[in-house]
Amino acid sequence: MIKIPLSDDAWMHVEHLFREPQSPRGRPRRAPREILDAILWIQQSGEKWHRLPASFPPQQTCYARYIAWRRSGALERAIELLGTRQCGDGRA
Repeated sequence: MIKIPLSDDAWMHVEHLFREPQSPRGRPRRAPREILDAILWIQQSGEKWHRLPASFPPQQTCYARYIAWRRSGALERAIELLGTRQCGDGRA
């Protein structure tokens, strides 16, 4: 099980998967680290998106990024990397 919130060390190993260009217009994007923590919480707790605690970014934002990252393969790769780091022996 991946520890939430992600430690600085764990985030450092997956950060490269979530780099996105910043647009000079509109609202600033939410930090990918916060959104990844929310997605991992949903996956580990088995809760529905509408039950996401208020300490995380809005559930609509998290769900939209979840879909985008799942389609791009970034989410699966991050979970794989984090699982390997947690076990230490390469098993997830």
